[in-house]
Amino acid sequence: MKTLILMRHAKSAWDAGQIADHDRSLSSRGRETAPLMGAWMVEQKLKPDMVLCSTATRVAETLALLRPTLPDKIDVKEKEALYMALPREILAVISKVKDKVDTLLVLGHNPGIGSLAHWLAGQGDKRALERMRDKFPTAGIAVIDFDIAAWRELDGEQGTLRQFMTPKDLAKA
Repeated sequence: MKTLILMRHAKSAWDAGQIADHDRSLSSRGRETAPLMGAWMVEQKLKPDMVLCSTATRVAETLALLRPTLPDKIDVKEKEALYMALPREILAVISKVKDKVDTLLVLGHNPGIGSLAHWLAGQGDKRALERMRDKFPTAGIAVIDFDIAAWRELDGEQGTLRQFMTPKDLAKA
């Protein structure tokens, strides 16, 4: 059994053409929501064994705000290939993760993260699946379970969406 946690980076700031996309920082809203999403993961007892993340500044800042809620000695790997990656490219990175990792957090960008979540989650709560397919907002998290032994076995529609949480959902709770 493997659990994949897909998270889109928190809300970033927009500086009209003055900063390269890769170097954009989080907005004040992003700095507020990232720790809340980390606290939610703790409440849900989601403890990743490893983190794979894009090299973009907004992803690094999101990860820094999540750090206090992650296991102390978690293995974190920054991957340039995850910057603005398409679903198949993200899947290629995931497929190289060692089998001893049972719970993996992938922190990246849309449209890749949202499209991958949609493609992998073939079953689960219908309402949550619909919400996730409609929009995968910044700092959104999809938790998908798979009945597989190795990450290289990951393929479309074989996962079960356990949860889909967004900052807006947390604010309603």
